[in-house]
Amino acid sequence: MRKSIHNFTMSGVIKDDSLIIKSREHYERTLVQQMRDGGYVPILDMLPQFNLKYVERTSQYAFILTMFGVFIGKKKAQGIEGFSGQEFIPR
Repeated sequence: MRKSIHNFTMSGVIKDDSLIIKSREHYERTLVQQMRDGGYVPILDMLPQFNLKYVERTSQYAFILTMFGVFIGKKKAQGIEGFSGQEFIPR
């Protein structure tokens, strides 16, 4: 089964370094839900890419989160956890 891989990106600012882990988890869940709303499911074999950069003049962290997904349709995407290997994993 051949599927086209699409990347989904979210960027923003985290104001406090004590919030990095909690914020990352929140942004990953949000991005996955946005993917599902568009008919995509995450590729479980490709880990999310979370890049941080400390911005000294504002004392904040700029981040870019990238996740990868495949299209299966809006209705099907709600019942599938993700795509791994050559198969879809049900929720």
